[in-house]
Amino acid sequence: MAKNLKKLNESLHPNVLVKFVTKQEQYAVPGASVSIPSNTDTAGLNKILKTFLKKSGTDPGKDFPLFDFVVKGQILVGLLEKQLEEDDISLEKVIEIEYVKQQPPPTPKDSLQHDDWVSTLQCTDKWLLTGCYDNTVHLWDADGLHAGKGEKAHTLTIPAHKAPVKAVAWVHTDSPTKTFISASIDQTAVVWVWQSNTNTVECVSECRGHSQSVESVAVSPSCKRFATGSWDNMLKIWSLGKPSVLEEAAADDSEQEKKKIKGSAKKPEKKTPIMTLSGHTESVGSVVWMSNEEVITGSWDHSLRIWDLEIGGLRSQYNSNCAIFSVTFSPLNGTVLTGCADKYIRLYDPRVSDGSIVQQKYISHTKWVPSVKWSSVSEHLFVSGGYDNLVKMWDSRRPKAPVYDLTGHTDKVLAVDWSNSKFIVSGSADCTAKVYSSEKNV
Repeated sequence: MAKNLKKLNESLHPNVLVKFVTKQEQYAVPGASVSIPSNTDTAGLNKILKTFLKKSGTDPGKDFPLFDFVVKGQILVGLLEKQLEEDDISLEKVIEIEYVKQQPPPTPKDSLQHDDWVSTLQCTDKWLLTGCYDNTVHLWDADGLHAGKGEKAHTLTIPAHKAPVKAVAWVHTDSPTKTFISASIDQTAVVWVWQSNTNTVECVSECRGHSQSVESVAVSPSCKRFATGSWDNMLKIWSLGKPSVLEEAAADDSEQEKKKIKGSAKKPEKKTPIMTLSGHTESVGSVVWMSNEEVITGSWDHSLRIWDLEIGGLRSQYNSNCAIFSVTFSPLNGTVLTGCADKYIRLYDPRVSDGSIVQQKYISHTKWVPSVKWSSVSEHLFVSGGYDNLVKMWDSRRPKAPVYDLTGHTDKVLAVDWSNSKFIVSGSADCTAKVYSSEKNV
């Protein structure tokens, strides 16, 4: 009876030849092929790999890591035979399976209380910047966040605008004189200089030109210009000038008596845009620089557009079937992600000249996805925030399910950021910014 069941199982699930490969050399095994049942899943592949490592002289011991398995560019979820069938891969060929150490789960570190919705945030190696619906911008010490000090990490509150803050972006952070930008529903973008050693801040430039809410802001790779997108459907480009100019402006003010919150008597410079690019027919919800001369925008008009600043016009346009709320570009892999009104995240490759530019669609959120952000150190990992109150960590090779759901928010998530590889941060309508520690696999 047992033999008959075994034969029946083998006929239903024939063996396949697989070859294990990895880029993580400390876990490498000899590249010989091995025959395994086609109905093997991730747990089964981990058992086989553990045996291989022991035979090759690598003793995993109790700390043996778990691996994910990549078949034809997709992380295996479920049975091997099902994925081979979906990808139309013959069982008669040798199947190359790449194994990668599983990403450890992010762990909650801090919950930072604000007086209103946290609509935007960005983290550097040492500082976190948050923008709030009570018109304020907040500065936080990242070292304090890492230590789990919560509110003690709060450094400064700035009454930055006359209406809710919708976007923030760091410019220079490599000296005691730091620069950042905030943008608001009050139709302005403001350039700030913060002296971290004295914890004093100055508004050095007030940028006016939009006729409605400024929804997004992004700084060029050279840090010489920045871009803004607005509810007035316009993309505008602004000059930042050299860091020394901003430092001199702050130094002039530092001779006057100042307070932490109130600025000096000196009025900020009034700036006008150096370029205005029109074409969108609804709000420009997200702006990202692809290079010093290329800007990509996502709009409520269902389009993703790439602008060439050298020619001062549109280079490419890709139409979607729903409003695009958020755009993120990865210089590590050259692709673009969008968060959309139909609950999906889409992966675009603007280098593709034939076939569909949409390379993948990620399905898990149950409501709008207003924010997505690539990891700054991994070409495959990204995070998203949704109106379903969830932050999700994804691997781009696993479209059907996120790697982890990060819970904790009690209201819609408005913003996520992973600019600092150590932290995933999120802002929500529950008036908190959540901080999760993250670790890059090696």
